[in-house]
Amino acid sequence: MSLLLPGEKHSSHGRNKESLLIEIARDEYQVLNSGGEELLYVKQAIAANGNDSEQLKNIFKEATKNGDLALDIHINESEVLTRHISLPASTEENLYEVIQYEMDRYTPFNKEDVYFDYRIEDRDKEKELIKVLLIVVRKEVLNSVVDSIENSRIYLQAIDVIDSQNPESSLHNVKLLRSYSELGNSKKSSTKWLVVAAAALLLLTGITPLIINYIHISKLSSELTGLEKTVQKVKQLQTEYTKMQEQVGYLVKIKERNPSIIELINLLTLAIPDHTYVQRLSLEGGLLSVQGLSASASELIPIIDKTGMFDDIRFAAPVTQSGADGLERYSITAQIKFSQE
Repeated sequence: MSLLLPGEKHSSHGRNKESLLIEIARDEYQVLNSGGEELLYVKQAIAANGNDSEQLKNIFKEATKNGDLALDIHINESEVLTRHISLPASTEENLYEVIQYEMDRYTPFNKEDVYFDYRIEDRDKEKELIKVLLIVVRKEVLNSVVDSIENSRIYLQAIDVIDSQNPESSLHNVKLLRSYSELGNSKKSSTKWLVVAAAALLLLTGITPLIINYIHISKLSSELTGLEKTVQKVKQLQTEYTKMQEQVGYLVKIKERNPSIIELINLLTLAIPDHTYVQRLSLEGGLLSVQGLSASASELIPIIDKTGMFDDIRFAAPVTQSGADGLERYSITAQIKFSQE
């Protein structure tokens, strides 16, 4: 049976000849080989206690006895949440992080509970807005598959979101599992190089001693050239190390005459008004990041500026309403002023 496409026998967008397909729909899934043969069918997989992961691992192990296999995943639209949202055009450069930070605003989920991807649908240059399609899947829908892929000979080829009522509206190559999206390329590349190396080894065993000697001479010549470059690089590194020692000494002196993180926290505590709450504070390389809630976020930048300790104070993300309490969610960054003495 097909969980996704009634009337169409397991059609897959761009599938390899030798590959596996997992179809996920309505808290169940099935695994099919490239010939459409069902290898595994699990009901209520999403609510399972982990046994389905072991079953999948066994299926993958058996299917890859003769080599690596590609895996396509088809997720029925019933397991996917989509949202059309508009954001300032300035957020495009860090769009993934902005959406992740605001996930609980756009969806009923926290960022830790979902896999997501996005697609920019349109750009409104006049209003300086971008229109984005947000694609969200609960982690529990895919966790069994993710767990089974790790340390296996399966590489993820593509994830498609299938609209069973209107196949033309299906979404292809959705990057929900970003950390697994490059496995296919690396594994296929490794396999090809192993085949080439094996063929070369067989060829070498049949050539004459004269050719073998020539290869050794060429290799030694190449190694000598490489050693000369290494010696030059070591000298260059020694010079750079000396310069770095001087720079470190200078930076230590600067650090000794500039404010500590404790001093900065104390300063902000005294300056920030009572109607403002700090939820997260970090300091990295002289860049202070403050995130939280406030009854009037627009007042915060002038207040922080008056302390005289910071430069380049700005909102790192758009100010948004947090909910029924009427507070505004803010994210501010500021560069610490260093002493010029």
